[in-house]
Parts: sequence; structure tokens; C-alpha cells
Amino acid sequence: MRKLKQKNLVALMRKFSLGGCFAALFMALCISACSDDDDTTKAVFPEKQTVNCVYGDTKELNFEASANWQLTSSATWCRFVNDGYEDYSLSGTAGKQTVTLKITDEAVAFDAPTVARLTMMIGAEKAIIADVVRDNKMRELKIYDMEGNEIHEIEVGYDNYKPFQVKANFRFAATNRPEWLEIAGNAIVGTVNEMTKGEVKVIDNPQYAKYVQNGTLTFADEDGVMSYPFPLVYKGMDPKSIKILDSNPWNWEVSLDGKTFTQTSSAGASASTTTSTYNKFVPYTVQALNDEVVPVYIQKVEEYGMVQMKIGEEDGVDWMRLEDDGQGNLRLKVDQSSEEREGYVLVLPKALYEEIKDELWENLIEMDMETNEQDIKYTYQQTNLLINFVQKEKKQEAAQAFKLSNGQTAQDISCTKVTDSDITNLYPEVSDIYTVEYPMRGSIEIDPLLGNYETDWNYKVMRNDTDITETGICEGGASATTIVAWEEEVTQEFHILFIKDDEIKKVLIVTPNYN
Repeated sequence: MRKLKQKNLVALMRKFSLGGCFAALFMALCISACSDDDDTTKAVFPEKQTVNCVYGDTKELNFEASANWQLTSSATWCRFVNDGYEDYSLSGTAGKQTVTLKITDEAVAFDAPTVARLTMMIGAEKAIIADVVRDNKMRELKIYDMEGNEIHEIEVGYDNYKPFQVKANFRFAATNRPEWLEIAGNAIVGTVNEMTKGEVKVIDNPQYAKYVQNGTLTFADEDGVMSYPFPLVYKGMDPKSIKILDSNPWNWEVSLDGKTFTQTSSAGASASTTTSTYNKFVPYTVQALNDEVVPVYIQKVEEYGMVQMKIGEEDGVDWMRLEDDGQGNLRLKVDQSSEEREGYVLVLPKALYEEIKDELWENLIEMDMETNEQDIKYTYQQTNLLINFVQKEKKQEAAQAFKLSNGQTAQDISCTKVTDSDITNLYPEVSDIYTVEYPMRGSIEIDPLLGNYETDWNYKVMRNDTDITETGICEGGASATTIVAWEEEVTQEFHILFIKDDEIKKVLIVTPNYN
């Protein structure tokens, strides 16, 4: 073999050995890269949980993390608590974890639960690991007494309103109530979490006020979704209280035969008098608990030059009688007498009578220490006096220009001739000018004694120089000779001019009731 060839062979072997080294190095790098890809793993998240709660709760969330993590809340009402601080995100390391959650009332709704989602991030990956479900807010309405103590029923007043308080976590108003209940201001409306005062009493109607009542007062939210009924308790009027309705106890006379009762009172600015007449009895309406009343009959006498008061049958006072239908309607009757005498009738609620009956005279009568004269105590005169009258011979009265009666009770009503020149000068050609006080109940049936209405006479009604005939304050009466005057509330006098043959023949002035 030639020496050149050998030399070339050695060179060639060296060349192949260097190339093999490069190839081996390249393969090692490729194997190393493949090994790194096989070692990278996907993040493992805790199993998703549901946490049920209500506002105000503090809850714990337990999980195990496979790597470093960060946790965030989707709602501001769900916060993480760490070392006394609250935040909306939290981070930690791999391993078992316990996270504290604080649940607030922020944005809480009444009608649907709210959800906060807790999202965990590991590396570049994330997942929802918990739904925190906060229950919807419950509507709450409670009632309290005026000292702030919770109560469960509402007491209703009689003469005066009874107060109470209402508080709710929503806007509310009183809605349904019984017909016998009166609310101060006619409404109870409250705002969120504010104490609201309400006041209630029974309406001023004997049908309800005299008796125990039970019912319900209901409050509701402004959307009408929820209602809250509370029992109403009305214990009836004060057992010792009484109301004598539409009555004036003074200035009464009774005929000796006991058949005619007459009351005289002043009427109008002219100070003329009005006379009301009742036949056989005087009707009354009283208001007392369960209609239970007891009459007390008192006779005023003069003995040994001093005024004395005698009470009841034991003292010979047995000539007055009060009929009671048990429903608050009374009728006073008086026996006939041959001589003049003066009487009083007190009406006491049964509870009051039972309390004082053993010392009735001492409780009802007082004595003037200077004159030694006796009289009914002022308190009972003001509250319990039904009537004070003198029974005596009744003088015949001159014929009047009108025949008047109460359109409701049919009781005769007397009118008084006007002598005041300020009034008579308004009608210089009229001699029959009379005044009558409008009754506390009913209407006035008027017969001017001029024949038949519309055929023989007609009328015009004036008030403050204004013709008010067309208002219908007067209209045809129960008979062909009468008209009826009626107005719901007479606050100003009006003049009825009776016209015959185109001339004003008579004038009747109707005044408000001043009793």
C-alpha cells in the first residue's frame, strides 16, 4: 500500500469521528427536550362546593390545594377574613386550607337568594371552587309599646287615642281595618328601620263605643307582597263613664198632670227664646258600657227654711220613672201632682252606681257650710244630670202664627215672636215674625196656617240677603199645608218668607242650635 493512501485514510477516519460527536450531541439535546415536556402536569383544583348562608353569618370553607393559589370573590358582600382584616381576594400555598368567609347584608334582596362565586387561580389556570348562596332577606314587622317593649296586640282607646309603635325593615302602611276603628291622621305609614307612631280609638258612634270590640289591623309592604295582621282589643268605654247625647238638662217645666214637658232656651243673637214641647214623655239617648245604667231620682225641698235634697223611694221620691229599652234609649215620665215640686234625674253607669250605692247621698250631695243648703255635687251635674225640672200648673199660651213639629220625632216645637227692632225693621209690613231654634236631631215641619201650600201660599228662603230657595233647604211637607226645612248642619240662620197674594204674610227665622 502506498504511503499517501494511508495518510488519506487516517485523515478520513478523523473526519468521521468528529461528525459522530456532533450527531451524538444533537441526539442528547433532543432527548433532553422531550424529557422536559413529559414532566409538565395540569393544575388540580378542589371539588366545587356550595355554601349556604344568611347575612350576618361567618362561614368556613375547607379545601386542599395542589399548588400555590389565589382566591377571589365575585360579590362584595362575601369577604375573606385573614388576621382580622377583610378583603375580596386571598392567596395561599399548597396543602389543606381553611378560609373564613364573612357574609354581610349589602345588596340583600327580599324575594330571591344571591350568589357569590369563589374563583381559584393556580398558575395561569382558574376554576370556580365554591358557590356561596346567601338566602333572601326576610321581611320583618313588629309592634311595640311607647317604652319600646314588643307587644302582640293593639289596645284601642275610647275618648282618647291609644298610642303604639311599628318598626319594619321595609316601607309599610296600615291597610285593612274594621269600620269601628279610627286612626289618628287617618293613616300609619313607615319607612325602613324607623320607629313609627300610630294612634287608634273607637269611632264616636254608640253602636260600637258602648261595647267590647275585637278586630284586626293589617300592615303591608308597599308592593303588597306581604301582610301582617295584629289583633285589636277594645275593652269598651270606661265602665264609670257615660254620655248623654244631644241634651240640655236645664230650664224644663212639667205640667201638673205630667203630660206636657216644656223646655225654654235662648236662641240667636237677638236673645229671643225658643220653646220645645214634648207630650207624655221626654226621650233620651245615653251611651254607657253595655247599656247598663241606673237612674237616681232626687227631689229638692225646702224644710226649716233650708234647701234639702231627698233621694229615692226611701225618702218618698217615687214619682219619676225612667223607662229603659236596654239599648241606650230612655223615656222620662212624671206622675201627676196636685202641687208644685222640683225634681232631678241622674243617670249613673252601673259600675259607678255599684261603687257608691252604699253611701249614695254622701257621694252625690254636698252642703254649703255657710247657708247649710244642699245641692248635687258639681261633677255629677256636669256629667250625669239628665234633667232638672219644676212640675207646676202650666199657663195657657197665646195662639201662635205657626204650627211646628220635629220631622223625625213628631214632637211639637214652639216658636217665639220676635220683638227685636233690628229684625222687625227688615219686614216693616209684617206683623207675624217668629224665631225657632233648629232641633239637634231631625227637621222642622212647618204649617204657616195659611191654607194649602202652592195653592194658597208659597215661600222664599233668604240667608244674608241671598235667595237660597233653589238649594232645596225647604220643600213640600207631609201634608198639603206644610213644608219641611232641613239642612245637615245649620251654622247660620235663614229666614223663610211666607207669601200669599203676592205679599209677605209671615216670616219664620230658623237659627242654629246653641245648646
